[in-house]
Formats: sequence, structure tokens, C-alpha cells
Amino acid sequence: MASTAPRSADYDALIDVDAEGGMDLGETDLEFHDFHTGDNMQGKIPAGQAGRFPPPSAIENDPARPATIWSVRFYQQFFDVETTDVTQRCLYALYPRVSFLETIGDNPDLYGPFWIASTVIVVLFFSSTIAGAIASHVAGVRYEYNFGLLSAAAALMYGYTFAVPVILWGVLKWYKSEHARLLDCIALYGYANTIWVPVALVSTSPIEIFNFPTVSNVVRWICTAVGFAVSTSFLVRNLYPALMSTEAKTSRILLVAVVLGHMILAFVVKLVFFAYSIDDNTPN
Repeated sequence: MASTAPRSADYDALIDVDAEGGMDLGETDLEFHDFHTGDNMQGKIPAGQAGRFPPPSAIENDPARPATIWSVRFYQQFFDVETTDVTQRCLYALYPRVSFLETIGDNPDLYGPFWIASTVIVVLFFSSTIAGAIASHVAGVRYEYNFGLLSAAAALMYGYTFAVPVILWGVLKWYKSEHARLLDCIALYGYANTIWVPVALVSTSPIEIFNFPTVSNVVRWICTAVGFAVSTSFLVRNLYPALMSTEAKTSRILLVAVVLGHMILAFVVKLVFFAYSIDDNTPN
């Protein structure tokens, strides 16, 4: 029977250590490399590899790369305004003595139009609610809150602020207007809504408490007329160059359409939100 015991010749002895006395290795040339320092530190890209794979945020925020509609940087340019800028533009809309478009230059924003429309929505709802509560108190009937007014205010103001200027811009581009810019149109209509905040607040007339419903209604109509006059003057003054850059007949039609559209807005604000009757707490 053949022996299966391993033979020492089959293996290469790396170190032969004497079992009894051991072996003095003496000085060796072994060196240990520190893998936690220098370019080989854990988590650090070795020299020559850095910059080959930049993080996605660096690519997105690279000013040399053109911004796309899928990047946050593309939309940041439309909100690049300070609080002082928005406040100043609101004041120009309330007192349109200078050209608004010349004031904002090449920096029209969407921040102001969005928050102005949102503020008008809230103010219209609460002012209308307070006016209805006053009318109910004087008439001696219970007031029923109508939360549908909040939805109506949102649809009215957001639709008018963003849909109408887009349509107007499309028409102006169709007729090859040289001064039509979409952001300018949205900014104009957005800041024109500033006037409806004081109009809504004043329309919450407490005069009905003294049983003068007719006087209160007259005050509301006057406020609505003033709001219409101020905002229409602001729109026409700034849209006039773009409207006049089309043919004469077209420019007149568009001018009438702008004024008529704003008049409809004013009537809707008055008749939907501030037309309460002192007798039955319902719109006139």
C-alpha cells in the first residue's frame, strides 16, 4: 500500500524556525505603508483622478453650463429679487407715475406676481366674510360661512394673473409685436393686482353697523372704481408700446380688450365678494 504522507520536497519552506531555540531574524528591510495619509486616504480620489467625476450638484450649478428647464438654476432667475425690490414695484403699481418696465429693466420677476395674487385671494376671502358677517348681524340673521368664495378668489386671481398675460403675449407675438416679452406681461398683470388689497380692506365697510347699507354700497362701488382706474392706468401705460407696435387697427382692438378685461375683473370683485344685502345676507 502506497504511503499518502506528504513529502517535504513538495513544499517550499518560507521560514524554517527552530522549534527549540527559535530563530533570530535580526534586522530586516520590511517597511509598512501608511494607507491613511496622502493621496491614498480613504474616501479621497487619488491624484490625477480628481475632477473626472464631479458631483451632480457641481454640474447643475456650473455657471458655464446653460441652465435647462429641468434645473433649479433655470427658475432662480425669475425669483432673483429682494424684499425692497418687490415693495418698490408695488408702490410703482399703486402710483404709476413712471414707466414700470424701465424701472425693472431686464429683471422681471415671478415672485411678486405670485405672492401678490395669493395675498389678494386671502384678503378678498376674509374681507368678504367680515362684510357678510356685519350684514348678518345688522339684519339679525345667522351668518353662514361660504368657503366657496376662497376657491372662487383663487381661480379668479391666479387665472387672471397668469393666464390672461400669456394669452395677450401670444396674440402680440402672432401680430409680430417687437416689444412683447412674456415675463414683462406677467409682471405687469401681477403687480397691477396690488391695488385690490386696499380696495378689499376698505370695502369691509363698518358703515352698515349704523344701518346705512346704501352708503356702504356706494363706498364699495367707489373703491372698486378707484381700483379699476389705478390698475388700468398702470397696465395701459406700460403695455402701450407693445400694443402700438402692431397694426393700427389691431392695436386699437387689443387696447380695448385690455381695458374691457380689467373692467370685467373689477365687476367680478365687486359683485361676487362685496354685494351683500343688509336684509338677507345674500349678494344683491
